[in-house]
Amino acid sequence: MKFPILYEDNHTLVINKPAGVMVHPDERSSEETIADWLRETHKVEGVGEEGREGVVHRLDRNTTGVLILAKDQIAYTTFKKQFKDHTTRKVYRLIVEGNIKHDTGMISLPIARAKSDFRKRTVVDMFSGDARGEEREAMTRYKVLARSTAPDGKQYSYVEAFPLTGRTHQLRAHFRGIRHPIIGDDLYGSKDGKNVAPRSMLHAYSLMLKIPGEKEGYIEKTFVAEVPQDMKETLEKLLLI
Repeated sequence: MKFPILYEDNHTLVINKPAGVMVHPDERSSEETIADWLRETHKVEGVGEEGREGVVHRLDRNTTGVLILAKDQIAYTTFKKQFKDHTTRKVYRLIVEGNIKHDTGMISLPIARAKSDFRKRTVVDMFSGDARGEEREAMTRYKVLARSTAPDGKQYSYVEAFPLTGRTHQLRAHFRGIRHPIIGDDLYGSKDGKNVAPRSMLHAYSLMLKIPGEKEGYIEKTFVAEVPQDMKETLEKLLLI
């Protein structure tokens, strides 16, 4: 396994995650993950959780983009605290079904596990009726970058999203909750699915946070992963660029 490296120093490793790869193992699969690759290529024994050494946050299997990894415990503790305190700035790019009415907006809907599918999260509102267990606050700001009507008459929106909280499947559940599911995301109700896109069109475009300096102190850095080719091709096909 090889991954494009966006940045590396003695403490920090930032990669551009491709689609189709899991970040860390789960109980249902034995496939090789980014956590396995990191243990094999870097000395991260004892950094963070056992079996997930060096992994600070995760992206879903079919989500691409910026993924930050810790090479030592100093970096791991620093990054974990920033994610927990919501002081990082994460920017995602996504393509959704339908024409989002407002150019900018805020989605503020709690998220809980779904009754219908153990893999899913669902928004908690008066319409869903699918929630079980603990409700967790979730907030996402968004900005519409482009709208289009495809040759078949269906409408699409190209969106930049800024999650202010870090819930599992937050963007997937939130945009499904406002009736604009991410295209290609079969789990969250994309009607078009693979007829329009080869995967869920969700990309971690940039991440801003503080990293440990090589000599002393902390440095604020922003890491950017350009939109991948399959997403560019989908944007072109749907007349969004």
